[in-house]
Amino acid sequence: MGLQLAMIMLINAVELAVINTMICAKLPKRQAFRSKLLLCGGLAAAYIALMLFVQPGYLIVHIPLIAIAFVYVWRCYETNFQQALYIGIAAYTIQRISSLLNTLITYFAPQLFAHDIDTGINAYGYMVIILCDIIVFGAFYLLHGRYFGVPELKKNATLRVVLIGIIVVLMNQPWTFSMLHTDVAAHNHSAYALTDTIWNAIACILSLFIQFDIMHLDKKDTELEVTRKIISEKERQYKMSKSTVDAINRKCHDLKYQLSALSREGNGQKHIAEAMELVDSFESQIHTGNDTLDIIFTEKNDYCKKHEIDFVCMIDGDKLSFMDVTDLYVLFGNIIDNAINAVRKIEDHAERSIYVRIYQEKKLVLIQTENPFVGRLEFLDGLPRTTTGDEFNHGFGMSSIRMIAEKYGGSVNTRAENGLFYLNIVIPVLNKEETK
Repeated sequence: MGLQLAMIMLINAVELAVINTMICAKLPKRQAFRSKLLLCGGLAAAYIALMLFVQPGYLIVHIPLIAIAFVYVWRCYETNFQQALYIGIAAYTIQRISSLLNTLITYFAPQLFAHDIDTGINAYGYMVIILCDIIVFGAFYLLHGRYFGVPELKKNATLRVVLIGIIVVLMNQPWTFSMLHTDVAAHNHSAYALTDTIWNAIACILSLFIQFDIMHLDKKDTELEVTRKIISEKERQYKMSKSTVDAINRKCHDLKYQLSALSREGNGQKHIAEAMELVDSFESQIHTGNDTLDIIFTEKNDYCKKHEIDFVCMIDGDKLSFMDVTDLYVLFGNIIDNAINAVRKIEDHAERSIYVRIYQEKKLVLIQTENPFVGRLEFLDGLPRTTTGDEFNHGFGMSSIRMIAEKYGGSVNTRAENGLFYLNIVIPVLNKEETK
């Protein structure tokens, strides 16, 4: 029995190592990774070797391996305690699903796939274990790239993770306790074992979905936190820009009258004319019918001129007068900044262009932008993914655009065709009272 138990523990250790490594594939490794990996492997090997001489009760036989797997994640990868616990619970749950699938198969063919500690596991039994691991781990691998990840788990996430860990442990105990009071072989082939296995599998799958939900909520919390920081920073920039533009306009206005007075005196006509032209250029700001949009588009237009970008605007800014000043600045600041970042990568300056149109159709305000881009755009949840390669620290500009549009009951649509990126926003026209 000792050899069979050691073999089962070895299989469990390998399964936990594989699934934990799969989950941690995108995480950076800590310093001295190999040394820590060897240490964890040595601890697991020592425990498995102990099974040849000592036979612990079913209540604790798996716990040391689970603990070693947790230490492996926590000390070998860049994770905090909560993340390591989250990963460990997910790995153990997935390993249990594979084990339960194997149990279901052997239940209906116990003679062909011997799987008892007393009678041993035959070659077919080991093949079934490997097959179940391939099916379950493969399914997880296909989902891992799209749906699963390692959340930041900030704020009050620790309680959620601990609770899900307790649930995962408790839902496996009916099987464990029943093993203490019945013959192992008789229990494995009983109707109770079949019912317990099916219940356990359902509970594990539900537990995994809860972890998906924890990850989704944590991601939304992170996005909301970053978006709030962006809005706060844009509000600060708007106040600075407004103050600067107002100061420049006042100075230009005063300077223009002074130059006009000098011009009438007939001294330095050429220099005065050049200075007048310069002043006129300062005063040639974009007028949209909305003071906030005037500041935004004048600022961005000046930037585009300096970087040889053709900036075309057809804007009825008065139609957006119901929107908050900060929301307007964040919305159009992000829209135009994204477009500028895209067209600046185009080497041919003649192709650098940004088109913005704002107009009203019945009870809807339509915002349309268009700009060329180079490379390939990937879309996630209807929005283009960041091209910086760092999705945690970048890519929130589009999220804030959508958040502001939805705040006013609107929607955002994006698409890329023939080297052109199109952004369309539809917002219902609201009264000031309706926005409060």
